[in-house]
Amino acid sequence: MINRVSTASQYQNLTSNLMRKQGELNQTNGQLSSGKRVETAGDDPVSSVTIQNYRQQLTQIDQYNSAITLANNRLQTMETAIAGVEDNLGATKQKVLGMINGAMASNDRTAFKDELISLRDGLLELANSRDEAGNYVFAGSQSDTKPFMEATDGSMGYHGDSQSRYAQIDKSVNVKTSLPGDQLFTDVPNSYGDYRPVFSDGAGGLTDGSKLHLLSATTSDFSSAEAIEVSFNEVDVAAADGTTTKEMQYNLTVGGKVVAANQAYDSEQGIVYKDPAVADSATLNLKFDGISSGDSITLKPAQTINIFDSIQDAIDNAERPTSSPAAEANLQRVIDDLDSGFVHMNQQRSEVGTIMQQVDRQLEQHLDFELTLNQAQSGLEDLDYSKAIMDMNQQMMALQASQQAFGQTKQLSLFNYI
Repeated sequence: MINRVSTASQYQNLTSNLMRKQGELNQTNGQLSSGKRVETAGDDPVSSVTIQNYRQQLTQIDQYNSAITLANNRLQTMETAIAGVEDNLGATKQKVLGMINGAMASNDRTAFKDELISLRDGLLELANSRDEAGNYVFAGSQSDTKPFMEATDGSMGYHGDSQSRYAQIDKSVNVKTSLPGDQLFTDVPNSYGDYRPVFSDGAGGLTDGSKLHLLSATTSDFSSAEAIEVSFNEVDVAAADGTTTKEMQYNLTVGGKVVAANQAYDSEQGIVYKDPAVADSATLNLKFDGISSGDSITLKPAQTINIFDSIQDAIDNAERPTSSPAAEANLQRVIDDLDSGFVHMNQQRSEVGTIMQQVDRQLEQHLDFELTLNQAQSGLEDLDYSKAIMDMNQQMMALQASQQAFGQTKQLSLFNYI
């Protein structure tokens, strides 16, 4: 049986074949131009889904890297500010040590007072530091609020909160990018423990020439802590052989109640007191040196100090007479506060440094993972140029052959067979 094929059907088949080969060649040319094997989902549906997942992960890594850049900027600003605070406290301590020198003239002490005021103002400027976006670094989460402002009485008030800001630098990793100002400047650990000394001259205070210094004052239960008063008196104690020796005795008052009277003071052990009438009562441990007969001191409960208040104490005592033992004792207390403040700032700076190391490690992990993803995506998406060029040459040859066949076929007619 002879199959009959219409001229129109034959023409349509040849045209479709020609257009298909032309399309394949155009696709290969497009791939060579872009360097991509997969440009649309139709090019390779399976690879296209995987490539899209890679792109989403790379976009997320870019977002985390941007957050890391911002976090590093804030941490560096904070670290620089804290380093400046350390320098400021060191310079302030040197000035106060100079003021304790009794040989200084009144003009010198006035000059030192002016320098202390300048150092305090510099410390205030550091406490109100801002980052590159204008946010206050030490205001907690209240980044638009100026954290420290001086009141009319000279005290320094904190107006931020006790929270920290965080940055997400990975799916489940958040790091601090700020420290609250109260943690740094108003909650400095009390170097004496749980109490702070209050000094005064004359009756009920320090005697002339006294060098009384509190070494430590702690309690086992701060929640029940009350004001303490301690007075010292040296007495003659008769021995069995008739000789007398000098003994330093103390009287201890807790919460306005005398709890120990005329007790011998042990310079090694200090004062250890526990209320015998109360079960599980708090234990007090107090140690002093430089005691003179007739000295009295008041201790007020306080586990932390405000470093601005300590510097203000130095300013207030700067021009007091050098003969005042209370003034000298207050300045010595300021030095103890500054030492504690310096250690505290160093610890806070170390915390910032630890966070910076964590951020750097996270950045390295992101960069490594980003490289792995790029390589995997490239393996699926990028074009193999040598193979593509060979395919293009074959497609061009096939297209040319099809074009020649089409040219010859379309000229045929029934008369060619007669």
